[in-house]
Amino acid sequence: MTSSHFDDYVRQVEDRLGSVVETVLQRGYDDVSEELDDYAIMITQFEFRKVVTFQLYEVYFPPKRHEFELQLLTDIVEAVAQSKLAVFLGTAALSGFVGNTAYEVSKRLLAHVARKFQKDKNRSKPFREIETNLRSIQRYFDTHKQARIEDISAALDVESEKLEPLLKLLGFKCRRRKKQRVWIKPSG
Repeated sequence: MTSSHFDDYVRQVEDRLGSVVETVLQRGYDDVSEELDDYAIMITQFEFRKVVTFQLYEVYFPPKRHEFELQLLTDIVEAVAQSKLAVFLGTAALSGFVGNTAYEVSKRLLAHVARKFQKDKNRSKPFREIETNLRSIQRYFDTHKQARIEDISAALDVESEKLEPLLKLLGFKCRRRKKQRVWIKPSG
């Protein structure tokens, strides 16, 4: 790519970015400061489900990744998000089933995939590790309503990078204050 072509390309991108900013400024936007990220709500958004899927893919699967692993994770994340929505819409949220449903659906599907890969322990291992970490998170939050990610990581002996996408998938809330991040158990 010549310097002239490169400059033209960058100008086109600048024009698109400028157009988006101008549109937003013209229509306005909600600029209310929030104290919490509510992942139970965010996981219902397609783009956010993709983020969680890719975070899981990056931290649980070794560098020689395969497309089928990403597809399996995508299906599991979608199923968890859909089950949470179905339970919520069925008014079971009042009974406290929303949080438990996320645990149960994800653990069941991860165990199913791991069993299907029983002939190939290397393929089974990441799915079993995710399932194990979900179980550990569930046990930890049986006795804690909230905790800093550093405390969760230390108590479970699991890297925080591996815990955060799971906490998001499960619908936790996260309060950010300065450099502190506190994860709050979903109600129920």
